[in-house]
Amino acid sequence: MTLDHRETEAPCTRPFLITFSGIDGAGKTTQIERVTSYLKNRGLRVLRLSFWDHVAVWSQMRTGVGDCAVEAGDAQISERSFTPKNNKHIRKWYLTAARSGFYVLDVARLRRILSRAKGFDVVIFDRYVYDQIANIYSQSFAARAYARILLYETPAPDLAFILDASPDAAFARKPEYPLEFMHRNRQRFLQLRELVPQFIVVPDAAVEEVWSEISFHLDQSRLAQRILKEETGVSAARRSSPVAEFL
Repeated sequence: MTLDHRETEAPCTRPFLITFSGIDGAGKTTQIERVTSYLKNRGLRVLRLSFWDHVAVWSQMRTGVGDCAVEAGDAQISERSFTPKNNKHIRKWYLTAARSGFYVLDVARLRRILSRAKGFDVVIFDRYVYDQIANIYSQSFAARAYARILLYETPAPDLAFILDASPDAAFARKPEYPLEFMHRNRQRFLQLRELVPQFIVVPDAAVEEVWSEISFHLDQSRLAQRILKEETGVSAARRSSPVAEFL
């Protein structure tokens, strides 16, 4: 059984929402920069946000608690060479319980932020609620029920991308988290498709091929018509794809 997000506003009354999710090192930043540049060059007002930096409630405190859990619980982990940003790889029952509560607060703050972003045409998120859920998701009934509730309260993106990647290759590019965690995290992202059928999973590929896949979905979305109107004022039906021209 799947569960679609509840829409908080009609699509025409809020910015076009694009989200990028996936394991660390999958290439999200590269593609976000490309999409942002493309849209701004077409005259659209773009707001780019990082979920952890701009939405997550008390993010610094959450990082500190994770650091304490590492130091107190696993000296071997704390001695490794990587420097994780928020210790999401640490799996302890009390951290999972705390994260579950914080994620509810994150969603509430997300809704407030989006309600104040009406002056922008597009909002692009580097990570989204999906990445939070993937940190604690499992096939258990409780985890799936919690994920459904959280997703029900989360504003649904117009385009929700998951950039898939080989955990081994991603770890080589960005060794921030343990390799075993990255393999597990990737599987959880793919499992979330059961609950979020609108996910667009972009296969692991070269940068240009990934951009081609993303641009195809931009071209098929309602945003393409707005781009055409901003550029020339001519009906989209009389013009070729703006994304294709950009490639």
